[in-house]
Amino acid sequence: VAAGMLARRLYEDAPQQIVACTFSPDGSILACGGFDKSITLWAAATGERVATWLAHSTQVWELAFSTSGATLASCSLSSDIRLWKVPSGEEIWSYVGARGYLSVAFDPTGTVLAYGGRWDGAGVVEAATGSLVAKLAEPQSPVGDVAYSPAGDLLAAGTDDDVIYLWSTADSSLAATLGGHSDYVNGIAFSPDGALLASGSHDKTVGVWDIAGRRRLAVLEGHTAEVLRVAFSPDGTLIASTSWDGTVRLWGVKAD
Repeated sequence: VAAGMLARRLYEDAPQQIVACTFSPDGSILACGGFDKSITLWAAATGERVATWLAHSTQVWELAFSTSGATLASCSLSSDIRLWKVPSGEEIWSYVGARGYLSVAFDPTGTVLAYGGRWDGAGVVEAATGSLVAKLAEPQSPVGDVAYSPAGDLLAAGTDDDVIYLWSTADSSLAATLGGHSDYVNGIAFSPDGALLASGSHDKTVGVWDIAGRRRLAVLEGHTAEVLRVAFSPDGTLIASTSWDGTVRLWGVKAD
């Protein structure tokens, strides 16, 4: 398929909004979830529907595959975090906590799963059992997104107090706070080499941060509404950002 061309349409019969999509690590499956409370798996190569699970009692807000692709984590805006077997849809565990979850992310080893929530801050649960491993002391405000560094040594969180938190995964200690946004930080993503962090904010900008220097390198302006999620391309040369302005923007990343 040529760059920028539509490969195929999926989920045209979805009754409500789809807000979460993620590919399996090998790229063979696309998982989607949203306001109809279900998770649907698609064969990426053919567009064939593989399975549909009635997953949660409220909206599915984010999805994350384990590193092996054998399990899929989901979180719900008003209820819990769940782990599922792929492709059967058998529920492995449910973590309730304080409810209201906005983000989930596996660490690179697939042994733990971090979460961010509206009322439960940020925390880490064991991937095998769903047992709480660590509840991170800060922040107290809602956490819109969490992400592990590629090396797994850092866990980052974007928060409603306009700050990005970085914790050391070795002991869950706070390693740094990155300030500079003037409104909620909704989305965060590490570059493939772990040197950079991208952030999306309610202040309508995308931030680019130097992890080693703990400083902001660039402010990318152009969106006319809140920036929701950000992602690096696999080769690290592009940052994608989504916004309530209805656009997806691609930003070039300088080699230096």
